[in-house]
Amino acid sequence: MYQGKEGFNWFTGIVEDRNDPLFLNRVRVRIHGAHTQDKQMIATPDLPWSEVLMPSTSPSLSGLGTTTHGLVEGSSVMGFYRDGPEMQSAVIMGSFIGVPQHFYRIDETIDNFNGTRIFQEMPRTTKDGFNDPRLGTATDYNKKDYPDGTSPKHINRDYGLTLALDKSPRRDGETKGEVYPKREYLGTSDVNVLARDYDDKTYPVIKLVDGEGKQLVTKQASLVNRILGDLGGLSQAVEYGTPIRHIKPKYPFNHVHETESGHVLELDDTPDFERIHLYHRTGTRVEIDKDGSYVEKVVKDKYSVVLGDDTVTISGNVTVNITGDADVTVDGETKLTSKGDISMVAPKIKLNA
Repeated sequence: MYQGKEGFNWFTGIVEDRNDPLFLNRVRVRIHGAHTQDKQMIATPDLPWSEVLMPSTSPSLSGLGTTTHGLVEGSSVMGFYRDGPEMQSAVIMGSFIGVPQHFYRIDETIDNFNGTRIFQEMPRTTKDGFNDPRLGTATDYNKKDYPDGTSPKHINRDYGLTLALDKSPRRDGETKGEVYPKREYLGTSDVNVLARDYDDKTYPVIKLVDGEGKQLVTKQASLVNRILGDLGGLSQAVEYGTPIRHIKPKYPFNHVHETESGHVLELDDTPDFERIHLYHRTGTRVEIDKDGSYVEKVVKDKYSVVLGDDTVTISGNVTVNITGDADVTVDGETKLTSKGDISMVAPKIKLNA
């Protein structure tokens, strides 16, 4: 049989497992029309592995390019059966954006006697198929007769799911991951909130704070615009007490990539508000705003090592504030040239020749 000779058999489904033991980028998918939601009939570990078709921008060879997909438990996907009518070799082509709800299906009951139809929304649960099946810990799967564990009552096997929420990616400060879809995205688009039209209520604000959690403020307006900030950079910058908005993402121009643990990369092409923003889950961030200004925030330590020459040219003023000690060591000759006055203020000056 030649692949595709008899046409493609398409399908849609929900990813329920991505923890491929062979590291082959495969996922287990519960396919609409082929699999039931009843896990006593077919549990998540009994679903066949499906291959993921990577884009041509990745060679998928020898570790080159993007070698892992971005699918998670709960992703809605579409694909085709490579073996046609045999329907044993599934290939995932892509995923869908949607508007997830608190329920995953609607059951219909028809009363022919009374001529009525009753619709019931079935809430999401890890016990039913077509949902994220992850439990709190790996040992939770091994409860007696649990279909996704090692001792289900419907089939004889000695393996089950192992990826649980305590070992899944989690936000900074959290002890476990979150079941998908996320609660804050229920009833709204799966498109990242940062990529939608700007709204003070939806765009998350993360201000720059000092080590004690206090807001950094200065009376010098020129410095305030470099000290205050949020996830969007200078959008919370203040000059003479008046907020200045330097971000205003407009759908579909802000290209956002967010990871499960909270790392964010924004490439914003919104006209007159173009930005590049790299954000670490802890709050460390780098941003280039619409005018080319460079903003950097480091929440902990910073180390720079230059093994060659280093030249710094600054056309404007420089202000350095150090709340701790400063130690400068020069192995060679030191030369300091100033075309203006040099002022030094200290309670005591020590000179060691």
